[in-house]
Amino acid sequence: MRFLQPVLMALLLFTARGTAQDFNPKTIALSEQPDATEFSFLKEELKEVQVVMLGEITHFDGNVFEMKTKLAAYLIAEMGYTTLAFESGIYDVWHAQKKIDQGEPVKASLQEALFGVWGKAKEFESCLTLLENNKHIKIIGFDNQITGTYGSENLARDLYAYCNAHQLKLKLKQDDFSLLLESMTQSGLFDEGDISFLQYNESLTQLLTQLSKLKPNEDNAYWKQIVKGLIVLGKDTMERDLILSSFTTTAADNVRDAQMAENLLAYIKRHPNEKIICWGANQHFANSMSSIKTPVLKDFIPMGSYMKKVLKNKMYSLAAVTAEEAIFLQNKWNQTPIQPNSFESFLKSKKTAHLFVSSNQPEMAKVQFNRLFSPITFVEAKLSELHDGYLFFNQAIPTTFGNDGNEKLPPSTELTKQEVEASKPIVPTSLKEVIVYGSRTPYQIFKKAIERQKTNYPDSPFQSKLYSHIVTTIKDTVVLDFECIANQYDLGYVSHSNRSTKALKEIRWNYQSVFVPKSLREYHGLMYNSPIQYTPLLKNNKFKKFDLVLDEVISWNGEEVYVIHFSSTRNHSTYTKRVFLSNYSGYLYVNKSDFAVVRLYENWEVTEFPESLQEGYPLTGEYTHYLKKVYTNEATLTDFKKINGNYYLAHAINTVKGQLKSQTDVSIPFETKVTSYWSDFTFDAKKITNKAEQHLFEKVRYDADFWSLFRLPE
Repeated sequence: MRFLQPVLMALLLFTARGTAQDFNPKTIALSEQPDATEFSFLKEELKEVQVVMLGEITHFDGNVFEMKTKLAAYLIAEMGYTTLAFESGIYDVWHAQKKIDQGEPVKASLQEALFGVWGKAKEFESCLTLLENNKHIKIIGFDNQITGTYGSENLARDLYAYCNAHQLKLKLKQDDFSLLLESMTQSGLFDEGDISFLQYNESLTQLLTQLSKLKPNEDNAYWKQIVKGLIVLGKDTMERDLILSSFTTTAADNVRDAQMAENLLAYIKRHPNEKIICWGANQHFANSMSSIKTPVLKDFIPMGSYMKKVLKNKMYSLAAVTAEEAIFLQNKWNQTPIQPNSFESFLKSKKTAHLFVSSNQPEMAKVQFNRLFSPITFVEAKLSELHDGYLFFNQAIPTTFGNDGNEKLPPSTELTKQEVEASKPIVPTSLKEVIVYGSRTPYQIFKKAIERQKTNYPDSPFQSKLYSHIVTTIKDTVVLDFECIANQYDLGYVSHSNRSTKALKEIRWNYQSVFVPKSLREYHGLMYNSPIQYTPLLKNNKFKKFDLVLDEVISWNGEEVYVIHFSSTRNHSTYTKRVFLSNYSGYLYVNKSDFAVVRLYENWEVTEFPESLQEGYPLTGEYTHYLKKVYTNEATLTDFKKINGNYYLAHAINTVKGQLKSQTDVSIPFETKVTSYWSDFTFDAKKITNKAEQHLFEKVRYDADFWSLFRLPE
């Protein structure tokens, strides 16, 4: 799964000259909500076909997901298809199938395995229901990438367990190997801090040789393909060239596509009698690129082309086609007009909800403009060579995601000079105040703090009241100042990685100037950064990778507290939990008595801020032409307090500093500071009132009486 790479819109919206040749293929019209009887043409179209590939032009069209589910249901019920194969991790989905075989629910299992664009989308739930109701259908993945929680948490452990059980040698430390997989998957970087690329490649290649000598069985076959995929993942991450393009796939994807094809063909070889439905992107399912002459795109070799050479007429690629004239790209809608004399223009002219077009007719062999490899850019190609059939959607309805907290959290903040000084360890002023350290090392203290998380922090649902004060300044002038209160619902800090849900209750606008935010979501990452859940620093497999120094032991809130300085030379998200590259450092306060983390100060000195995140704020007035924002520093100060035997978030200060940039590269400084307090904790499940989200500011009216009586929590 590769998403559209950001380039200049002037390049993206380039419109080529349309073909002059006549084009009028036969089509089959379908209703807006077709039932199974309308798919009867597939019985002739798919005669003798073993593998049907159901594509999609983007991974964000919810109505396409729902239609693909209907097609899959028809193929299962009427044509005897037995297996659903996803463009998701081969290990992840294999693990999910094992969970399902053990009686786990299909929905929960697949949501931990598939790419989130499917697993978390509401419009994909119909597919999950289909599989729940047809548990005889096998589920497999053919991607070599790690795509879900199963892969990120269990793959390394299971691989080493398999090696130990079969006396195989993998000459890499398990913890280091696990962290490297996370780095490649989450940061897109091959971090050679612990394992060099040469060591990685040689060790896995040697393991593959050992696996090949074992007695063949299904487990062995899977592990061989998984290890092959990991070798390719390492090569792809280490050697991938950035190709700026408006196309969703380029030659940079070739090694991945080749491995996806090998994974699926290996499965078919082991299970020759299964009839398989594939779910993924059109681009990967293309049969041939031979008629495309467009630079960059013409060098792409899709997995479908490998499959077609082997399976020939036993494989059928069905592409989804849309003809929308706008795309949501880099946080705004951009016009994407349909080119005259294009395939999409022809389809749209029919003014029908859905159309099926078979490539098995002379008209489809004509060279025709299309944008099947980009939501923006048109290219010329023979449609009959790209796919065997096309299903047109007159409307593309974006996917929606549930409120289960699976969205990526936005970045946070940096403190004022005074707050930085206040957050640093307190230096004793006389010998009487100095407390003897004892013999513990900072790494021993961290280990204890991590071990005690389950006893020190909540692991069950609770509700609290959140107060936040948000202030934004531009050039030291306040342009926004408001306060809000929300009911916050948490599952707990320890065993849960999902963010909290919030229901906005009160808001007070103190000052508005050049822009007005619309939703609490715009500030979620600045209001809530539970380090027990999120910071890599407090993960058992990562803390040893940080440089730790025990500065001193001080008295803090009536407790003896270890003060530990931390820093890291690793500047990517696996160790910083930030999407930009940064130097990450700070201080951790740990109670000496129970090893609870009671304060954490984190600082991110930004070293590289990606272009894709530089979409600016919707400013008006004198700042209208400042279209980009770049973070330069971020910091968070988080305090905990003890309630009913556990430690809960009590107070946080988050500040982000950066530059606003104009098209002529003129820069001005900005800062957003968010101060938050939590209070009124509720632990009784019967008294917890809100689990639903409410983020829109316009839904809440100013209550003067409430604010006149409001006081900050102590």
